Amino acid sequence: MKNEDKSLYLIDGNSLCYRAFYAIKELSTSKGFPTNAIYGFVNMLRKIIKDHEPDMMAVVFDMAGPTERHLKYEEYKIHREPMPDALADQMDRIKEVVEAYNIPVVRMQGYEADDIIATIADKSAKKGINVTIVSNDKDALQLVNDRIKVFSPHPMGDKLYDEAAVEKKYGVHPGAMVEMMALMGDQSDNVPGVKGVGQVTAAKLVKEYGTVADIYRNIGKIGSDSLKKKLLESRDMAALSRELVELDRNVPVKVDIEEMKRAEPDNERLAELFSEFEFSRMIKELLPKTETPRGEYRKISPGRGPEDILKGVKKAKKFSFMLDGENSGIEGIGLAWEKEKALYIPLSDSRFRDVIGTLMNDKDVLKIGFDLKEDIRRLKRLDIDVAGEMFDVLIAGYLDDPSRPGYDLEDMARRMTGYNLSSGKGGAAWDEKGQATLDLSAAKDITGICERCDVLVRLHEALEDALREKDLVRLFREVEMPLVNVIADMEEEGVGIDTVYLEEQSRLLEKDLEALTGEIYRLAGGEFNINSPKQLQVVLYDKLGLPAGKKTKTGRSTDESVLKKLAGMHELPAKLLEYREMNKLKSGYYDSIRDLVDKNTGKLHPRFNQAVTATGRLSSSEPNIQNIPVKTPLGRKIRKAFNPGEKGSMLLAADYSQVELRVLAHLSGDKKLVKAFSEGEDVHSYTASLIFDTEIDRVTPEMRAAAKTVNFGIIYGLSAFGLSKDLKIRIDDARHFIDSYFNRYSGVRDFIDRTIEDARKDGYVKTILDRRRYIPEINSGNEHVRNFAERAAVNTPVQGSAADLIKLAMIKCHEEFLGTEVRMIIQVHDELVFKVPAAKVGPTARKVRDIMEGVMRLKVPLKVDIETGPNWYDMEDIKL
Repeated sequence: MKNEDKSLYLIDGNSLCYRAFYAIKELSTSKGFPTNAIYGFVNMLRKIIKDHEPDMMAVVFDMAGPTERHLKYEEYKIHREPMPDALADQMDRIKEVVEAYNIPVVRMQGYEADDIIATIADKSAKKGINVTIVSNDKDALQLVNDRIKVFSPHPMGDKLYDEAAVEKKYGVHPGAMVEMMALMGDQSDNVPGVKGVGQVTAAKLVKEYGTVADIYRNIGKIGSDSLKKKLLESRDMAALSRELVELDRNVPVKVDIEEMKRAEPDNERLAELFSEFEFSRMIKELLPKTETPRGEYRKISPGRGPEDILKGVKKAKKFSFMLDGENSGIEGIGLAWEKEKALYIPLSDSRFRDVIGTLMNDKDVLKIGFDLKEDIRRLKRLDIDVAGEMFDVLIAGYLDDPSRPGYDLEDMARRMTGYNLSSGKGGAAWDEKGQATLDLSAAKDITGICERCDVLVRLHEALEDALREKDLVRLFREVEMPLVNVIADMEEEGVGIDTVYLEEQSRLLEKDLEALTGEIYRLAGGEFNINSPKQLQVVLYDKLGLPAGKKTKTGRSTDESVLKKLAGMHELPAKLLEYREMNKLKSGYYDSIRDLVDKNTGKLHPRFNQAVTATGRLSSSEPNIQNIPVKTPLGRKIRKAFNPGEKGSMLLAADYSQVELRVLAHLSGDKKLVKAFSEGEDVHSYTASLIFDTEIDRVTPEMRAAAKTVNFGIIYGLSAFGLSKDLKIRIDDARHFIDSYFNRYSGVRDFIDRTIEDARKDGYVKTILDRRRYIPEINSGNEHVRNFAERAAVNTPVQGSAADLIKLAMIKCHEEFLGTEVRMIIQVHDELVFKVPAAKVGPTARKVRDIMEGVMRLKVPLKVDIETGPNWYDMEDIKL
């Protein structure tokens, strides 16, 4: 291949890493290691390879330390924010990924990546190679010529800059970009330029006179006295700026063209890395396209008797199943009771529906499924109840490793049994005569259903062994599996919603937002897009001249923390915060909750998820009820829409009081903390009296509030810096406050130290009911990762034990009220909400309190606060 037919892609590593980091928010592994930059960078890299198929590639990175430009100008890049810790943690891992792709990583001490790229690009172009520089930095545009282009990836649309595109955007030829940038300067790199000269003026001067030197040679010809004055005052800075912005094309970097030729990636190493980063989809794409031998799958023909099915299941005393059909409509069911064999049974024959009902009701037969909660709800709508012992592969997989980002049947099969699911492709389905019956082109894939039933049997065996080995069998059988039925009933029952109230509140918020928008425009001195961070930056920092807070790669920050600081300086930031809260409540809650109401039942049916959080707590979705705001009056009013859903009933809410602190007292055995709870003291006032060394009746509200912050913060690894921000005090005072806490509660300090040490030794921590969470990162050499792991190690036994406690309470309450008119309908953190006939509120409240307070014996008493009311907002305490 001739050089002119070859393509070389030079990737500005730092530029793309920053782009990825800010484009993708809050992505991390289940163990807390940030992966947003890694994920975004890898996706961009893969896209370049797939879309452009370059012949040669290299990724160039900056190195820490001063460069030639710093020697020329001490303040070069002085204003640039240091790389965020979460991005810095990912940089070396990104380089590992690049190396696994067998792409050269190029860097050189004392030289910036831009100059290394310029050198390689220039030399390669002179050899006739077509070069594409992948960067979002406009400095690279000065290199553009007939052989060199700049490719700028962007979420809103990629841009390719050739000579014409550069001139169209900046008004000058690429060769003149250095002159233009020297005049206009660069705020992000602290290149001074000529003060008061922007892009338009700079481009005009360059087009008219040429280079910076030519402009000053012709200074007398410039008609504007003001512009002439600016140029003369900044003459030295303009010359210096030109030196700073011009890229060095003669860096002594040694990169051979042959070394940059694209090679096959090391897929085994990539799979290891992607597994560590929990990029399951990327791992799947790396797998060799080989098919695992399929089992023998049969479709039962219409008219065939069900006796052999009953006989086989009875003998095995177990079966796995998978429903076929959408939502409540069930067209058929897959069954398997031994490995490598499965049946598909169409339910069009009523006799088969009867046999399925018989099997599901048989208490002596184990039912194996995946996400059984959904199957239970669907079968219930066909008047089929699932009774007896169940084994949910999803829940078992979650208990085995609760820190995974998700539990996909295909991934679990591959990891735990080595079986590669065909995703419905390949295999065969047979009737009882051994004749092929399945048209694989059909929309309904019977083979896929049978194969998954086969996989469920295999996974049942593997997971039973794993649970037994980790002492999780009791937790699985006595807590998590009974809870599946509890949650299925809660979801099916649903909660009443006052949609009229939601619509009224939404309309009121709409009016308030309109009025607030007008007020914001008045304070800003004109209209702008309030939801646009870029336009907001201009208003706050350029028009109003407010001090810019923290900077990001995309500009000056306008996030909540910055606006709160600015609110004391100007009225506008406070109004913007108010606008954001109203807008979020309207669209995120009032409107979205109304849209989620089931048209058939008139109720909201939230999903309660067992296999999401690493600590064992339940989460919720559609909507996330646990996230409904309660800290502001406006947010709390959303609860007014939640009601029993029928006349003559009330809501009853039972909430564990300070349950995590009580669990901490139990686990730590701290004598003073145990004493405070055992004697019914207000634990926050008690803590304040110890820390401030005063009598408990002399504790002020401010002292109690400070002690409360520390009491709850200790569980979550509260630092002196965090406490200083929360209490608005000096860091030294906050550090002294925390030290005072541990001096008084030495048992808590010992518990924390012991828990971290055990986690380092064992690799995991446990709750009261032996729920495990693996924390291998606690031995990481990365301080950021290790600190996160230590906090998780301390928090998990406390929060996880509280989760065990509420789950036991849910099971006991469900058993107690089964078959009555009392229904459990909501679970939020440490609170259970019931629908109760109005006449039975008193007896029900007493029964709920007795169950919840007695469900587990701790070293301290459990206390439950109970309220009742017509809706979840207008609630009053019940005195029992």
